[in-house]
Amino acid sequence: MQRRQFLKGMSVIGASSMLPGAMNALASSAPVVVNIKQQFNQALAQHPELIGFANVEANFEPQPLTIEGRIPADLQGVFYRNGPGKYERGDIRYLHAFEGDGMLQRFEISDQKIVHRGQFINTPKFAKEQQAQRFVYSGPDTKIAHALPVTNADMVNTANTNIIAVGDDLWALWEGGSPSQIDRDTMQYTQQVNLGAGSKYENSLKGLPFSAHPKIDPNGDIWNFGLHPSGQVVIYQLAANGKVKNVGLINSQYRGGMLHDFLITDKSVLIILPSLFVDKAIEGNFARTQYNRDMSMSVLVINKQSLKVTKRFELPAGFAFHYGNAWEEANGTIHFDASLYPNVDVLHKLANVMQGMMSQASVKAQTALFSLYIDGTYDMQTVGDSSEFPRVCDHLVGLKNQYLYHLSAKSSSLWSDTLSSLHIDTGATQHYHFGDDYLVEEHVSVCPKGVEGSGYLMGTALHVPSKRTCLNIFAANDLASGPLARAWLSHHLPLGFHGNFVAG
Repeated sequence: MQRRQFLKGMSVIGASSMLPGAMNALASSAPVVVNIKQQFNQALAQHPELIGFANVEANFEPQPLTIEGRIPADLQGVFYRNGPGKYERGDIRYLHAFEGDGMLQRFEISDQKIVHRGQFINTPKFAKEQQAQRFVYSGPDTKIAHALPVTNADMVNTANTNIIAVGDDLWALWEGGSPSQIDRDTMQYTQQVNLGAGSKYENSLKGLPFSAHPKIDPNGDIWNFGLHPSGQVVIYQLAANGKVKNVGLINSQYRGGMLHDFLITDKSVLIILPSLFVDKAIEGNFARTQYNRDMSMSVLVINKQSLKVTKRFELPAGFAFHYGNAWEEANGTIHFDASLYPNVDVLHKLANVMQGMMSQASVKAQTALFSLYIDGTYDMQTVGDSSEFPRVCDHLVGLKNQYLYHLSAKSSSLWSDTLSSLHIDTGATQHYHFGDDYLVEEHVSVCPKGVEGSGYLMGTALHVPSKRTCLNIFAANDLASGPLARAWLSHHLPLGFHGNFVAG
C-alpha cells in the first residue's frame, strides 16, 4: 500500500511539473522578444572582462597545453568542468547566464602533460536547435518568438551546470530535469537517464527534477534532491553505478522557486530553504525570484534511513547558492557551512552581466558557520573574506572536515580573483591572489592519499588581457606560494560552474 501511494504521488508530481518553477508558462505566454546581442557586444568592447560570457561558436579540438612549472608525478587522471557556452543563435542572445547550453571541458593529465578538449553537450534541445540554426524553445527568462511548445522539462534540458562520474560514464547535470549521460572518453552525449528504470520505481522518476549538486557519500552512494514548484522535494539515494536504492517525498511547503544546493551528514540529509519568494508580477523565471528579509531560512533535517523529516530549524533570513559540507556529532549537534548572501541580487547579477550592465555586477557572499542543537537552538558566525564555490576533500563529504576551500574576491567586481582555504577549528586562512586581470573559477580538492590538508587544488582561470584560460594546480597546504603548475590554452573558455577530477 505504501509503495502504491508513493508511486501515485510521484506520478502526480511528474505530470504537473513538466518544467521547473515558472517555466511551466513558457508554452502559453505571449512571446516578448528581447535582443541584447548588440548591447552586450558594445559593452564587451569597453569591458573586456565580459569575455567569459561571450558566445562560443564551435567545439574546441584536442590541444596539448603549454606548461609552466611542474605537474606532480602522482597526479594522473581527468579534470572535467561544465558550464554554459552557447548563449547566442542568430540575432538572439539569452537574457540570463543559466540559460546557455552546456559545454563540457576535459583536461587529461598524464605523464606530466595535459591535453584539453571542449565539446558542446548534444542534448535533444541542442541537437534540434543546431539543426535549425536558431533557438526554437523559449528559456526560463528569454521568450522566443514562434517558439515550439514545451511539454516536459527534458525538452529544454541544457545539461549546463555540473559533471560527475557515475559508473563507467559521466552525468551532466541541470537543475530541473534528468541527468544527461556522457561517454567519459569521447564526451559524446548518449541519453537522458531514466533514474527508475529497472527498479520498483519504473517510469515514475522519469524526467523529474534532479539537482546539479549531488553529494557523494564516502561509501560511494549518490544523494540528491529535486524541487517541484508545489513545494514537494524528491530525495534520491543511488548506488555508485547510478542504480536507484531509495527515494523519498517531502512536502517542504516551500514556494521560493529556487533550491540550488543541499547537504548530507553520515546520518541525515539537510534541505535548506532560503528566504525567497516568487513575484508573479515580474516576467521571467529567474527575474521573479525575490528575497524576503522577514522570512526565516529553514533547515529540514531528514533521516537517511526513513527519508522522513525529523527536525526543522528556523534561522535568520539568508540565501546561499552553495554549501561546503555538514557533519554530525554523537550528541546530535549538526554543523554546516554556507557561502551566505545578504539577498538574492547575485542571481540577477548573472542577467546583468549577460546584458553588459557592469555597474550592477558586484555581489559578495561570506562564509557562515552554523551549529544546530537538538533543543532547536543554533549558533551562527561569519568568518573570513568573501566566499563562493566552497569545496572539501571528497572522502570527508558528510563527515567532520577541518579545511574548507573556496574562492574569494579582493578587488574584482565581476568574478572571483583569489583562491582561499579556511581551517574551521583554528580560523587560520591561506590565500593566493591571482591578480586583478584574472577571473578565477571553482577549484576542486584532489587528495591522492586521502589525508586532509594534503594533495592538490585544481581549477581554471581566465586571464583577461591575453584572452586565454589556464588550468592551475596548487599544493593544498601551501596556496600562498602560488601554483605548482599552470597549463595554458591558446584561447579562452567560457566561465563555467562546477567540475570534478576523476583519477586515472
